[in-house]
Amino acid sequence: MLLVGCSNHIEPVHVEVITMLPEPWLITACNKPKLTGKTPAQTISEDLPRLKNALSNCAKQVDDYLQWYEKQIKTNKYN
Repeated sequence: MLLVGCSNHIEPVHVEVITMLPEPWLITACNKPKLTGKTPAQTISEDLPRLKNALSNCAKQVDDYLQWYEKQIKTNKYN
């Protein structure tokens, strides 16, 4: 009498995962470090490496996001 529920057929549940992705145009431009050098030599030696590093990091973040976005589109057939 305790196993009455086991005799009933249980229909499997279909689960659908819906992924909502932000549009690529929502990525905003990265901020660049403020240039503080007072002379061209100071700017080149101090500001330029910081600027290049900041822009490189920004570009990497954008590239990583766009690669992830493309993967999501292919995986989830999201359009």
